[in-house]
Amino acid sequence: CMPDGHWGYGFPIGGVAAFDPEDGGVISPGGVGFDINCGMSLIKTNLTEKDLEPHKKEILNKLFEKIPAGVGSTGFLKLSHNEFKRVVEEGSKWCVDNGYSLDRDLTFTEEEGCIEGADSSKISDKVIQRGLNQIGTLGSGNHYLEVQVVKEENIKDKEIAKKLGFFPGQIVIMWHCGSRGAGHQIATDYLMKFLNVMESKYKIKILDRELACAPFYSPEGQDYFAAMKCGINMSFANRQVIGHRVREVFSQVFKQDAEKLDMDLVYSIAHNTSKIEKHIVDEKIKKLIVHRKGSTRSFGPGHEDIPKAHKSIGQV
Repeated sequence: CMPDGHWGYGFPIGGVAAFDPEDGGVISPGGVGFDINCGMSLIKTNLTEKDLEPHKKEILNKLFEKIPAGVGSTGFLKLSHNEFKRVVEEGSKWCVDNGYSLDRDLTFTEEEGCIEGADSSKISDKVIQRGLNQIGTLGSGNHYLEVQVVKEENIKDKEIAKKLGFFPGQIVIMWHCGSRGAGHQIATDYLMKFLNVMESKYKIKILDRELACAPFYSPEGQDYFAAMKCGINMSFANRQVIGHRVREVFSQVFKQDAEKLDMDLVYSIAHNTSKIEKHIVDEKIKKLIVHRKGSTRSFGPGHEDIPKAHKSIGQV
């Protein structure tokens, strides 16, 4: 549990758990979270706080208009069932192909915006129905979009800050959201499936139904793994479309295209996932199924799972 971990359904929010799939290790929706791939994205600009001051109200009004927030909010994209299936299998790559992302954004995104192995045949019609109108929306709860200022006292490593393109007084835009109703439905569907087979089929007993699980290599475990990856990709696409709308707003207000405003993605990272990772256990390298709920990866420079753009500095 992370130092700032707190109560959540099943696992604490801020919890990390690794299981050995070769030794009966399990996968659990409660260890991933209901908002699959809830995460953070950040875009930088070359604007300063002084540049923004006369346009604050207009910026905020346009952001609120273009990026729906709140329970039940729906976005400007109206997708068919089949197109939504493409989104959950292709993630941010779908956004690039359809003009809602810059190709270079992928190099700054965890999994380059698309985790392999997502299978839309493993998600229910209800998942599709809940998610197909929600791409490009924030949702509710602790999700937000903020226009922020880089403060000099908050720059702890000037060299890394320079590499990432940060400077004191700079305007950046950060947002926090995930897979919305689709991710919640995936977790709900598989929680119920696991509860039906856990004790009867796999003799697993738990103290809390929210900890429902199944052996990773069981049919149920593998189905959830493939469905969860659909939630991961839906969320990458959701955050990417929000980034597209942010760029549109700033371009309109400052009457310059995003390129001239240096509106590059700095990172997009997940904190509600379950992935196969290599870790050293008892002096041996093992492949483990690692659940992260409310916890991001923090791999050092050169790690094979780090996005290309962050290879030299790691995930700081």
